[in-house]
Amino acid sequence: MLFIITESVLAQEPSTSVSSALQINKLKEGTLLIKLNTQSERINIRLKTGQEKKAQKLIEEIEKEHSQIIASFKEHYTFSDYYFFLSDDSDEVILKKNYKFLFKTNKEDKTPANNIKNPFILLLGVPPGYSTVDKYKFILHELGDDGIERILKPMPKVFKTQSKKLFSNSYNFNRAVKVMQERLIKYQNKV
Repeated sequence: MLFIITESVLAQEPSTSVSSALQINKLKEGTLLIKLNTQSERINIRLKTGQEKKAQKLIEEIEKEHSQIIASFKEHYTFSDYYFFLSDDSDEVILKKNYKFLFKTNKEDKTPANNIKNPFILLLGVPPGYSTVDKYKFILHELGDDGIERILKPMPKVFKTQSKKLFSNSYNFNRAVKVMQERLIKYQNKV
């Protein structure tokens, strides 16, 4: 019985490796779509409850975060083509594949991206299975015909954004994008 289970597990490994090799090559030739969190609901609640100063502070923090993420990709990411979209437009981009909401560096300049091939989604959040006290991470998914699909092992899919400074509660998006770039190249060269 143990032999059969071991044999079936071993038989599955090459197909997963082959599939993840296909995924990394699809990403290299494809497009990374990076979701920027807007936190619109939190902002609206603060505005409705008369907390204008708190709402404005949150808007400024979000704008700063978006600027840092966009600048980090512009400076450090060359593995594939990429575009950004706002989380408010997630249904349109992810579910309906309506790419008129994508932009390169300026949120106001949404040039329709017609040739999006092999789309992958990069989300900023806490991945399933991680503690809720963990800091945000970039999480990579493939966007397939049926929506978001998971990245197969051993392809890299989760990238830390937390600063390396001791006792720091901040994010270092430059470092995160550099590490992501390096890990994707390293994995592609390995397969």
